[in-house]
Formats: sequence, C-alpha cells, structure tokens
Amino acid sequence: MAKKILVVDDSDVLRKIVVFNLQKEGYSVFEARNGVEALQLVEQIKPDLVILDVMMPEMDGFEVLRRLRSNPAYNSIFVIMLTAKGGEEDPKIAASLGANGFLTKPFSPVKLLEEVRRVVGE
Repeated sequence: MAKKILVVDDSDVLRKIVVFNLQKEGYSVFEARNGVEALQLVEQIKPDLVILDVMMPEMDGFEVLRRLRSNPAYNSIFVIMLTAKGGEEDPKIAASLGANGFLTKPFSPVKLLEEVRRVVGE
C-alpha cells in the first residue's frame, strides 16, 4: 500500500510541483493550503508523512507541528518542514518541536524525494 503524504503549502505552484513528483514515485498524495486545512486533513486521512511549509496564513507550520506532536494520536506522523528563509533558526526550531526533516526552498525534486525516502524508510 502506498504511503500517504500530506503536502501543506500556501503556494499553489510549489504545492503542485511537490505533489506531481511524489505521485510520480507512487505515493498517495493529499494537499492543504494552510495549517487549519492541514489539521483537518490529518484527522481524516491519517497520513504517514506531512510535508509542511513554515510560513503560511492562518496558522504557521510550527504551530501545526506543535499540535501534531502534542496529540498522542498524531505525534508519530513523520514531518518534513519547508522554508524559504535561509537562516539557522528555522531548522533549530523545527528540530526542537520534533520535525523529522527540513528542506530550504528552493530545492530540487531529487533532494525532496531523497528526504522523503530517508524519513519514511523506503
């Protein structure tokens, strides 16, 4: 059975690129435009992995990650954080909140797939 991946990003273009590349590799992929949608979908589909943008309207990725890690039903879901900020703080914050991986935008589809495989163990 294909791993379920939820892609959460407010950029339609980036989200479509990520979804396309993951589907091409055989993953079952779902999409959310913001953190609120993401949490609703997590409850419905129980994904194996969430690829989560940091900077989004309504609820940022760090808050989504906090909520996932604070809920025993969801704290085992793998999370890879994405950010457009190149600083050192975001990866540290993500790690302290329990992220399993971190990518800085822009990233290549190859790098994304390598990180996904590393995190989900395929």
